[in-house]
Amino acid sequence: MAAALLPPERLRLEFFGPVGGPRLIVAVDGAEVLAIIPGERRYDAAPASAETLDRILGLPLNAPQVIALLSGRPMCSSETAEQQVQTKLAATFGRTLAWVEVTCPPDDIRYEARCQDRGGILREASVREGLTGAMILQVQYEDHETGAGPRWPRRIRMKLARDNTRIDLEAVEGPVVSPTSPAIFAPPVPEGFEKRSLLASPTAPGLLGSTSDREK
Repeated sequence: MAAALLPPERLRLEFFGPVGGPRLIVAVDGAEVLAIIPGERRYDAAPASAETLDRILGLPLNAPQVIALLSGRPMCSSETAEQQVQTKLAATFGRTLAWVEVTCPPDDIRYEARCQDRGGILREASVREGLTGAMILQVQYEDHETGAGPRWPRRIRMKLARDNTRIDLEAVEGPVVSPTSPAIFAPPVPEGFEKRSLLASPTAPGLLGSTSDREK
């Protein structure tokens, strides 16, 4: 997978197979999400929302939250976050380690992030349903870059609770902080590609769901 992120709400994800180019391209320009499957010459587009991305990625998150997830940063601003300092005994020398828990409960999800010290890099995070508290996603961040500037995690381990799926992402190249053109988040649809609606229908399969509405 290759990712380009432009906070707060622009991202592009490309998913690759064993050989060849990308099998799926997902681009969000802040207003619209565009999904392209080059091998099947199909595409889909819909207003950017957590529901749309959930159909594509299996995560009930919006674009800013996906960016936060991939970059290892809290999903909410310091103004809305609640911080609690928790402690636990260290394994050696009787020391006590302080863990900072950052919680920001939106209407539909509850996000919790843990770092080893206040203001430090994220080590673990979880996403739960806002009302029931049921687990949606658990994340571990490892092998952070050192030095000045953003400390990106080079390995991300995710567990999706709904179907007990585990996903491991490891940086093969990058990440690199560089100027990013907004044009890559709104790529043109190649000529001759077929569009299928995201709206669900029990009568016919669609690109990211099922639909009976097709257009070219």
